[in-house]
Amino acid sequence: MFLHYSRRIVAPILLLLLVAVVTQSQKRGLTQSQAVALAEQFIAQNGYTDLPPDKTKLAYETIEWERDADRMLQQRHDTLERHAYGVLRGRKGGEPGWTVVFCYKAHCGSAGRAVTMNLDGSEPRVEHVDFRLGHAKKL
Repeated sequence: MFLHYSRRIVAPILLLLLVAVVTQSQKRGLTQSQAVALAEQFIAQNGYTDLPPDKTKLAYETIEWERDADRMLQQRHDTLERHAYGVLRGRKGGEPGWTVVFCYKAHCGSAGRAVTMNLDGSEPRVEHVDFRLGHAKKL
């Protein structure tokens, strides 16, 4: 009888511990270097660098309506440097996450493009507006 009651108590406790561990691991997120590496991979696979894109992993910008992937990739091709210029903690609108900034290939002036993502690296996207390079911590 004691064994029956202990199982009824232990199972919910184990479930609560599992939920706590998963929640805590999600809060930790990526390190700065992991966020930069993920953003560099993301812009390469989406055709912004001189490297060949991965057409199976394309992500569209919020303002892109081009349905022809080849044409879209042609417009993106080699527009950004392969390696990030800078990084800052946080996303657009003050949301938690990472912003990784890239210089334009033709000119690394005062503005570039930014890849934003959640703290854990999920939901990466290239922001459609330029990002002022001076706001990021230079790498």
